[in-house]
Amino acid sequence: MINQRRFEELLSKFDQVKIAVLGDFFLDLYLHMDRSLSEFSLETHKEAFQVVEVRGQAGAAGVAVNNLTALGAHTAAIGYTGQDGNGFTLRQALKAVHANTEGLVESAKRFTPTYIKPMMQEMDDRQNELNRMDVINRSPNPHALNDQLVKHLQEAVETNEGILVVEQVKMDGYGTMSPILRKALSDLSQKNSEKTIIVDSRHFAADYQALSLKMNLSETLNALKKLNLKPKGIDLDEPLSTASIAAKALWDVNQKPVFITLGEKGIAGVSEGTAFHIPGYHTEGPIDIVGAGDSVLAGIGLTLCAGGTVQEAAYIGNLVGSITIQQIGTTGKATQHDLRQRHKEYQRQHEG
Repeated sequence: MINQRRFEELLSKFDQVKIAVLGDFFLDLYLHMDRSLSEFSLETHKEAFQVVEVRGQAGAAGVAVNNLTALGAHTAAIGYTGQDGNGFTLRQALKAVHANTEGLVESAKRFTPTYIKPMMQEMDDRQNELNRMDVINRSPNPHALNDQLVKHLQEAVETNEGILVVEQVKMDGYGTMSPILRKALSDLSQKNSEKTIIVDSRHFAADYQALSLKMNLSETLNALKKLNLKPKGIDLDEPLSTASIAAKALWDVNQKPVFITLGEKGIAGVSEGTAFHIPGYHTEGPIDIVGAGDSVLAGIGLTLCAGGTVQEAAYIGNLVGSITIQQIGTTGKATQHDLRQRHKEYQRQHEG
């Protein structure tokens, strides 16, 4: 556990950090509807939902940016949007938190990736989240777009202390990341070993070489399978020991820190060949885990850029995630004030 003096020392350095987020920038588009206002469509003979509020937020990689800026860091976004209204809304959301969007390429050949989230207020005032609608590109990126992204990445490595990668799209090369970007990232990491570079990839963690990884346990096991690694002792009924074994196997491959999130059990991992575990903060009441992993990544990456150790980074990442999951119906963010309060609560929990 970090003592109060060290905790404040790390937080005091957050506003000096310049950090870029590379990856899939989605628009989270919330449509708030009121059932009591529904109309009957004469054309379709179906209920016509009535929208009373439209709320656009930066999602996926944007969640990492939101948390980094809320904690005081100077941020830059590297990715793409389409030339469409959703792209405009996404850019406005990023500019509202003072993120640098010069590396966010606008392409006429891409949609802006969007999660449309309809929220219905029922007649009894209950909030009901309806089926999400996804706007995602269904073809590979043009070569020219990949070349532009590589150029922005190269520039970002020179001007930032760290690069955080958020990859969510299932089809390789259909989102921001691609084999071309991954190779460029690996090459740049090896040439700039003093930089903090961490990858959070839902589907392609195994394809990143010589890079630090942050993942959940399911993603970790998928990466092991893809790498044809079969370490002894894996037991799904024992997530903590399984995470430690899996992290060691990934460390042996990449020789870079591994962070594995385990929900309320905290974060386990390996650094310099040595396993670590930071227990989680036990939350009470309802939680919303949307965007939690991206907020944890922000806490980890920012702490490392501020000079923290791997264990200190995992500790602060834990705190950030425990704060954001308690923010219901939105992709949450944590401030330094929130962190200070949660740090005290965490100490009381674990002393007890």
